[in-house]
Amino acid sequence: MCRQVFCFCFFLSAFLNAQTPDTLAPVLDTAAFAAASKTGASVRKAGFIRRIFTKNYPNPRTAAYLSLALPGAGQVYNKRWWKLPFVYGALGAATYFEIRNYRQYAELRDNYKWVVDGDDNTNPTEAPYIFMDATSLKSYRDTWRRYFEQTSLVLGLAYILTATEAFVDAHLSRFDVSDDLSFRVRPAAETVPWGSGMAFGVGLSLQFGTTRPRTTPP
Repeated sequence: MCRQVFCFCFFLSAFLNAQTPDTLAPVLDTAAFAAASKTGASVRKAGFIRRIFTKNYPNPRTAAYLSLALPGAGQVYNKRWWKLPFVYGALGAATYFEIRNYRQYAELRDNYKWVVDGDDNTNPTEAPYIFMDATSLKSYRDTWRRYFEQTSLVLGLAYILTATEAFVDAHLSRFDVSDDLSFRVRPAAETVPWGSGMAFGVGLSLQFGTTRPRTTPP
């Protein structure tokens, strides 16, 4: 009987010991996990649009590249919305005249070919080309081709100027102009190297920033 009671107590103590949690088992650190989650959220990169408006803003190169990719985008990047009508007005006018000049040049070119090809079936059929000879058609063709080339040049310059304007505007917006400006006129005197005596004049001094010594109030 004693042996049975002893065995029963032995197994009971072993069972209770197995149910006791192990103090050496790893415990999940919720505070560290939350800190790591916040760190990961802060390291996460921002979107492309947000980066270009926050990293070194305004960046002159970014403004120029955007304007070259899409005219007017550089002005939008610099937050100069009021410049968009001028940009698209200049580009639109240049594009309109280029298309108009090209169409006129193409008509004169085709009608000139029909006149000089020697085929009666391909003579001009519309006015005013039916009243013009080959010499006149050739002269007008060359004139309108020159007009087309000039408008193409103007369109290219307008396209480049929009990017240049965006670049310069972004660069000047980062230029620090302090309110502490000074313009002084001072008399100047120098020794003349080739003779005796002194040369008198006036010196102009323009100072930027706050490099001037400040007087301490009493």
